[in-house]
Amino acid sequence: MIAWEHCSFAYEDLPILDDFSFSLGETGMTVFLGPSGCGKTTLLNLAARLLQPGKGSLIRREESLSYLFQKPRLLPWKTVGENIGFPLSDSMAADEKRRKCDSLIKLVGLQGFEDFHPSRLSGGMEQRAAIARAFITESPLLLMDEPFKGLDIKLKMPLIRLLKDLLQIRKTTAVLVTHDVREAILMGDRIVYLDGPPLAVLEDMKGLFPVEERNTESQGFYEMEKRLYNLILN
Repeated sequence: MIAWEHCSFAYEDLPILDDFSFSLGETGMTVFLGPSGCGKTTLLNLAARLLQPGKGSLIRREESLSYLFQKPRLLPWKTVGENIGFPLSDSMAADEKRRKCDSLIKLVGLQGFEDFHPSRLSGGMEQRAAIARAFITESPLLLMDEPFKGLDIKLKMPLIRLLKDLLQIRKTTAVLVTHDVREAILMGDRIVYLDGPPLAVLEDMKGLFPVEERNTESQGFYEMEKRLYNLILN
């Protein structure tokens, strides 16, 4: 559970949140959808406690979390395997670390690249490694800040499918920030449309048809896309 209670936050003289209250209590994937600059990433960084509200409070039940950023942020001097295993505790037995790393490397399709450094990977492979690193600690909460930004459709769609599969396997609670309508529909169990600044909830879509049944050619997808574009353009 995450709750922003009467939160205010500003960058210098620009108010991003002004007495903002909202809560996420359910499991699954919640998508924060909205235009660039409206305050989505600030909301996520408050949830991660990377920022502190000027007023109000942030309540988060889960102490442990993983954060998937816009860029992979792999350590260039470490191999793929070392990057994926980096968040694991130094006290964990070497065999257990290797087992966890091997399992994630297989799930994200990077077998054979364990000893490669990031400079030798494609953009899609780098992001696969970052996704594996985000899941390695099995945190109950995953925060994602536009992790597919800048990727073309051929790279993006396999990564979306991969993330959906991993979230089904791990039953992780996740929050995704995006300004891409199709990303939101393909991934969101709940889609929250935001505008700002200051940040405001314009639409909170719940009870959506199952994520695993969604594809870009279905009638349900078309109806959701139409509804969201009407919000954005009106």
